[in-house]
Amino acid sequence: MLGMTNNGASVFDSNPSVPICKPADGSSLRKSERSKNTSDNNIDDNDRSDDDKEDEEAPEDSAAKKKKKKRKPKKKRTSANASPKQSSPPRVPLTLLFPMGQYPVGEEVHYRNENAFRTTSEEKRYLDRVNNDFLEEYRHGAEVHRQVRHWAQKNIKPGQSLTEIAEEIEDGVRALTGHQGLEEGDNLKGGMGFPTGLSLNHCAAHFTPNAGNKTILQKEDVMKVDFGVHVNGRIVDSAFTMTFDPLYDNLLAAAKDATNAGVREAGIDVRMSDIGAAIQEAMESYEVEIGGQSLPVKCIRNLNGHDIVQYSIHGRKSVPIVKGGDQTKMEEGEIFAIETFGSTGKGYVRDDMETSHYAKRGDAPNVPLRISSARALLSSISKNFGTLPFCRRYLDRLGHDKYLLGLNNLVSSGIVEAYPPLCDSKGSYTAQFEHTILLRPTVKEVISQPRSFPGGGMSTTINVVPNQGSQLLLQPVQPQDSFDHFFWTYTEEPHQSRRQAIVKAHPQVTKLCGYEPLTKYIVLGVVTLQIFCAVWLRHSPLLSARFLLTSYIIGATANQNLFLAIHEISHNLAFKSPKANRLFAVFANLPIGLPYSASFRPYHLMHHKSLGVDGLDTDLPTSLEAFFLDSLLGKAFFCTFQILFYAIRPMMVYRLPFTSLHLFNVVAQLAFDALLMHYIGARALAYLIISSFFAGSLHPCAGHFIAEHYVFGQQNPSIRTNKLLVPETYSYYGPLNLLTYNVGMHNEHHDFPAIPWSRLPLLHETAKDFYIDLPHHTSWVRVIWQFIWDKEVGLWCRVKRETGGKRAGCGKSR
Repeated sequence: MLGMTNNGASVFDSNPSVPICKPADGSSLRKSERSKNTSDNNIDDNDRSDDDKEDEEAPEDSAAKKKKKKRKPKKKRTSANASPKQSSPPRVPLTLLFPMGQYPVGEEVHYRNENAFRTTSEEKRYLDRVNNDFLEEYRHGAEVHRQVRHWAQKNIKPGQSLTEIAEEIEDGVRALTGHQGLEEGDNLKGGMGFPTGLSLNHCAAHFTPNAGNKTILQKEDVMKVDFGVHVNGRIVDSAFTMTFDPLYDNLLAAAKDATNAGVREAGIDVRMSDIGAAIQEAMESYEVEIGGQSLPVKCIRNLNGHDIVQYSIHGRKSVPIVKGGDQTKMEEGEIFAIETFGSTGKGYVRDDMETSHYAKRGDAPNVPLRISSARALLSSISKNFGTLPFCRRYLDRLGHDKYLLGLNNLVSSGIVEAYPPLCDSKGSYTAQFEHTILLRPTVKEVISQPRSFPGGGMSTTINVVPNQGSQLLLQPVQPQDSFDHFFWTYTEEPHQSRRQAIVKAHPQVTKLCGYEPLTKYIVLGVVTLQIFCAVWLRHSPLLSARFLLTSYIIGATANQNLFLAIHEISHNLAFKSPKANRLFAVFANLPIGLPYSASFRPYHLMHHKSLGVDGLDTDLPTSLEAFFLDSLLGKAFFCTFQILFYAIRPMMVYRLPFTSLHLFNVVAQLAFDALLMHYIGARALAYLIISSFFAGSLHPCAGHFIAEHYVFGQQNPSIRTNKLLVPETYSYYGPLNLLTYNVGMHNEHHDFPAIPWSRLPLLHETAKDFYIDLPHHTSWVRVIWQFIWDKEVGLWCRVKRETGGKRAGCGKSR
C-alpha cells in the first residue's frame, strides 16, 4: 500500500536509502490532511527551503524574543541575497532554487512480501547510495515537471489555442532546466524529453499542434496533457487529463484509479501480467453517464506503459493495462512509466490525423540518402535530439524550413519513426494518467511526485483482484461466444519486444539490415524460366500429363518463388530506391498472370503492423470462413483453393484506394497477357495462371501459408502441460527455404522485416538463444496433412486482437 502523498514543502534527504513515507495509521493520515489543508497550492510556498520553515515554526520563547528585535535588521541585511522564488509562469532555473544540487525526493514506497528485506539490507542501502548522481538527475527533471505541470493545471483555460498551451509548457521546461535547445547539442543536455501531447476527446495520444494549427480548447473538451522532461537523457514521463465539465469526472477517476493500482502493484520481480490485471480491474469498475447513456469505461488495450532507458522514452519492456499475456518481470534498477488510458469507445486506437511526433530510431539502418535535404535534416536531428522524440515545431524553432520532403524520406528509409496520433472511435472520450517510478534497491520511488495531480494524491484503498488464469493459453476452454472460437488476446504482438531484446543483447544484428542485390537476378531468371515453359507448352493440351506435371512441378514452384519475391520487394529489399522496388514488383508479377503486386504491399505491411488485429490483418480467416470450413472436407477445400481466399478476402475486409501504381500494375499485366496470347497463344497464358493456382493449392511450397501463423497444438506437447502462451508465429527450418527466399524463417522475418532473405540464417545463428526454444515446423507437407486431418487444428486456430479479447480458446469445446 502506498503512503499518503506529501503535500508539504520540498523534501531533502542526504541519504536516499531512508524512506520518507510512514505507515498509514490514524496519526499519519491526520498529519497528511493537516498538511493538505494548510497548503495554499502556491508553487512559491511549496518550494520554501527547510531553513525558512524552521524560522517560521520556531516557538516564541524568551530566547526567540531577544532575537526578535534583531530579525528586522537581519531581514534588511539579507534581502539582497534572499533565496529566489519561482515565477508565474515558471521561468526561474531550478539551479537557482536548489543551489546545492539536491532536489526533492519522490514518494518512496516500501517493498512488500519477499522483497521487504530490501528496506533494511545494508547491501541494498550501499547500492542505493552509489546511484546518487543518477537519482539526482531524475529528481531534477521530476521537480521541473512538477512545477511546470502545477502551473499548467492552474492556468490552462478554455479559449486558449493548443499551440499557446504547448509553447507555454515547453518554454517553462526549457527555462527551468536551463537549456533552451537552440545551440547545437544543448537539447541533449536537458529540456523536453518528448513533445507536449495535447490530445482531445477521442484522440488518446501523440497529438501536438503543428505550425499553423488553430485548434481552440473548448469547455466541452477532454484534454490529455502528456509531456516529458529530461536531464542528461534521464526522462521523467508524467501525464494528466483536464476537463471543465463534471460530466467527465468518473472517466478521469477511472484512469487515475487505474494508474494508482498499477503503481502500487509494480515492483521488483512482479510480472507484467499481474500489473495489467490490477489496472484493468480498477479501470473497468467505473461507468460514465453521457447524454443519458451509461457507458462503461474500457482500458485502451493496445496502449501500454513502458520502461525508460537513457535517451529513449520506450525501452524493451511494455507494461500492459489489461490482464493476460506477458510474463516478463520487472527488475531492480529499472525505470517504468506506468500509464493508463480509459475510453468510452471501443477501447482500441488506430492511427489518425496529421503526424506531428517523430524520433530517430536507435536501430536505424545505414542507408544512403539521395535527397540533400534529408541528409542535412538527419545531421541536425542527430546533433539536437539524438533518439529523443521531437515534433515539427521543434524543427521550425531551429530554423528549418521546407523540410517535409527530407523528413518523409527519412521516415520511408526507416531512419526516423513517425508516430501519428492514436484515436479511438469518433464521439468517444479518453482519459490518461501517468507516473514514472524508479525501482531502487531499497524502495520504489514515485519520481513524478503525484501530489500535484488534480484531486489529491495516490489512492490507498483500491482492492485489486489478482489475475485468475485469464492469460492466453493454448488449452481450449469453453468460449463465451458459441460462434467465435478464435484465440483472443489483449496483449501486443510479440515481435517488437523480442526485436528490442535482441538488439540489446546482440547490437550487431542491425548491420544485417539493407537490400539484397542478388534478388533481382533471381527474379529475372525465374521470369525467364516461366516464359520459356509457356512457349514450350504452347501446343500441349491442357489436360496432358506434360502440361499438368510441368505446371505443378516447375510452374507452381516458380510462381511461388515469385510470390515471395514480391513479398521481399514489398519491404524494399531488392533495391535502394522505393520506386525501383515498386516497379520491379510489377515486373515480377508478370508470370503470375493476374495483377496483384500493387495491392499486396499495403495489405502485407498492415499485416506486420497490426498482426492479429481483426479487421486490419487480412491474413486472418474471417469467422464465416472458419465456421463453414470447420470440418475435414472444409479444411481440404480451403487448402485446395486457398489462393482464392487470399486473393478475395482482403477486399472483403477493407478496400484500398486505387492509385496510379495500381493502374500501372493492371495495365502492365494486361499488356503482357495480351502480347503473350497474340504471339504465343492462349495455352501459354493458361500455363501461367494454372501454375499460380497450383502454387497456392496442395503444393509443398504452399504449406508456408498455413505454417506461418496457425496455432498447432500438437507441435509442442509441453505447451499444454506447462501452460505456455500461444505462439502467434512459427518458423520452418527445412530445405524448401532454398526455393522460397527463406520465408520459413518467419519469426526472424517478423522480428526484423528490414533484414533480407539472404541474411536471415545469420540472424538466426546470432540470436539463436532467442529462437531455439520457439515452436517450429520441419515439414510443410506435414503441416498441410496435419491441418486437414487433425481435429484440434483448423481455421479457428488463429490469434486475434481488438474485440472480444476475454475469450481464450481454439476450436469448439470438446
